[in-house]
Amino acid sequence: MSPAPKSSAPACCANPLLRPGHRQAWPLVLLYLCAGGALLALLQGAAGLSDGGAAVLVLGSSAAVLYLLLYRSGTPRGLAACRDYVHRLNLASAVFSAAREGIVVTDLEGRVEAVNPAFCQITGYGEAELQGFNLRLLKSGRQDGAFYRQLWRDLLESGHWQGEIWNRRKNGETYPQWLTISTVRDEAHQPVSYVGVFLDLSPIRRSEQKLLHLAHHDPLTDLPNRTLFLARLEHALSLSAREGGSGAVLFLDLDRFKDVNDSLGHPTGDRLLCAVAERLRPCLRESDTLARLGGDEFLLLLETAATPERAAVVAEKLLEQLAAPFRLDDRSEVYVGASIGICLYPADGDNATTLIQHADSALYQAKAAGRHTFRFYSEAQTRQADARLALEAALRRGLEKEEFLLYYQPQVDLRTASLEGVEALVRWSLPGGELVPPARFIPLAEETGLILPLGEWVLRQACRQMQQWVARGLPIRRVAVNLSSRQFRQADLLQRINAILAETGLAPRYLELEITESLLMDNSAQVDAKLEALEAMGIRLAIDDFGTGYSSLSYLKRFPLHTLKLDRSFIRDIADDPVSSNIVASIIELGQHLDMDILAEGVETDQQRGILLQNGCRTCQGYLFSHPLPAEELEARWLRAAAGHEARPCN
Repeated sequence: MSPAPKSSAPACCANPLLRPGHRQAWPLVLLYLCAGGALLALLQGAAGLSDGGAAVLVLGSSAAVLYLLLYRSGTPRGLAACRDYVHRLNLASAVFSAAREGIVVTDLEGRVEAVNPAFCQITGYGEAELQGFNLRLLKSGRQDGAFYRQLWRDLLESGHWQGEIWNRRKNGETYPQWLTISTVRDEAHQPVSYVGVFLDLSPIRRSEQKLLHLAHHDPLTDLPNRTLFLARLEHALSLSAREGGSGAVLFLDLDRFKDVNDSLGHPTGDRLLCAVAERLRPCLRESDTLARLGGDEFLLLLETAATPERAAVVAEKLLEQLAAPFRLDDRSEVYVGASIGICLYPADGDNATTLIQHADSALYQAKAAGRHTFRFYSEAQTRQADARLALEAALRRGLEKEEFLLYYQPQVDLRTASLEGVEALVRWSLPGGELVPPARFIPLAEETGLILPLGEWVLRQACRQMQQWVARGLPIRRVAVNLSSRQFRQADLLQRINAILAETGLAPRYLELEITESLLMDNSAQVDAKLEALEAMGIRLAIDDFGTGYSSLSYLKRFPLHTLKLDRSFIRDIADDPVSSNIVASIIELGQHLDMDILAEGVETDQQRGILLQNGCRTCQGYLFSHPLPAEELEARWLRAAAGHEARPCN
């Protein structure tokens, strides 16, 4: 604490050895020395003891060593009392300085008056930095106002408080401490200050966390063990029962692991298990749990939205990772495969034990099928997953062999039925001539990443075809091409589009790119920059299926959009559902106020056409005018007819 003013020294340094009413004229000299030995004050006064002994006044500090020099000695009893008092003061000072617990003394407002070295070591603050500052400086923010109000209530009512509290060190780290606060009172029993003593709980908590980690993790691979896996599985099952979700349990067993142990020894086998764990971890999401059950057996929990198709994809990825050789030391490479059994919840069981048993049963089916494969507990699910994997393989082959075609659906002026533009739609033609519906392969292409090469092929073919029509003078204003979210997020998207336009010779004004609402909800600077750059190139931008996603007026104002495409779900019910009719009318009016084109999708009846015209919509596409057509047929039915002023709808 800072030295008290001289004028207040006698009042603030009351000593239990002094007894009021027994004052003598004996002078007193008090030397107050700091740790460096500097003489800070020399006070003379008159005070005395009842037995004629020496008078004592004490001023103290956490960093000071107190020396008392008696100018005039009293009786032996007085001198002994003085020596005892000074000894006790020195002892208290030593304890204060040597204590490993942090100690702080504050005034009644919480301003720091003194701290011990341990306090400085724990908090990282120097004593000089804290003097006069309120202890709010150390608050971590983890406890709310109600916590501190209760603390002060208890302290004021009982004179002390004890409990766990989180504070913040000077370096910003938050930490737990066990804190005891006591009220210091004067001779009149009035509070004059508070003393806080605390223990840093961080080392204890780290030890607890380490023990908890060891109790729930495999010591060899550091993967979760059976105990932790079962706890997470039970939690996932409870969540599934409450919210209706689904998940999967995969039971994985290494093939030929026993051969490695027998031929190369158990230490090599242990290194192999660690290498397997490290290789599998990157294949999983943060929400998935990979555990080592024991030996060469592993369990995997897919906790969210685990359909049979996704479980099969994960299993295939794990098998692919384990098919590559392991180099564990300077010896030859080690090859091991794996077999995987899969079961789904809640379909295959509603408790952890049953699910693991079913996954184990499916594992044996996989081993019986020749190893290095996977099987579902249900044979029907196995067939479904096999079909999905076969479709993915066929999709990859289709891209290599260029089995895809582009069809074009006319976009028509509702008033005159004349052609405004076309939307390019991809179709997959199998070698036998069968057309695969887009709903079957587009989601799979999105999931596997094959949408990137497929989407680029569609864009190139559409631009090439559009340029051919423009070069021949055929009356068509634009071609619309869907741009997937994966394509849009490519870092070199603008360069790719520029390259395709340069390659095909198509002017940017003839191209319209359709993007989804969900993509615009990504409030990143990259989205803004890409849309601005595309618009600056002269490319039109359209929002596909407007009204079905995260429809927001803010992005309509924020982004350089040209066209809103009304989703077919609203158009389908427009004649019978007043809600759909009102939504369509509102969107059309909104687009008109924003000076945007409105295009209605899925127009199939004259009644729908009439309602749209009545509400001010001018452009549409749908079966009322035409199905999607190959380029040659579209040209014959629409472009040549329009060139000869013979435009008419074609059903």
